[in-house]
Amino acid sequence: MKKLLAPIVSIALLSFVSCAKKTSSPGSASEPPKPKATAYTTDVLPLLQAKCSPCHFPSKGGNKANFETYASAAKFGAEMLVRIQKNPGERGYMPMRNPKLADTEVSLVKKWIDGGMAEN
Repeated sequence: MKKLLAPIVSIALLSFVSCAKKTSSPGSASEPPKPKATAYTTDVLPLLQAKCSPCHFPSKGGNKANFETYASAAKFGAEMLVRIQKNPGERGYMPMRNPKLADTEVSLVKKWIDGGMAEN
């Protein structure tokens, strides 16, 4: 009987260890992907084209602060955020003579600026 006990215990232990839930290591496939950074070209430019054109796009006849290229828009990033956060009627409110941007649109610009104003 003692001769059978050692192999049975060994088999039971091996079965338990092999069936135990494995923990995932950091960086494993089960970890959710990190959100991509907000970028000028893919995220901010389409918003600016829709809401700030033609005034801020020289190619469309605009003569205000240029948002047409990354380099020129990045120079005005902080000021842009301040102005779009204002309410209609306040001095410096943007987009002038148009409805206030949606909260999601304002947060997109804020996220771009807070994230370091990535180009792509």
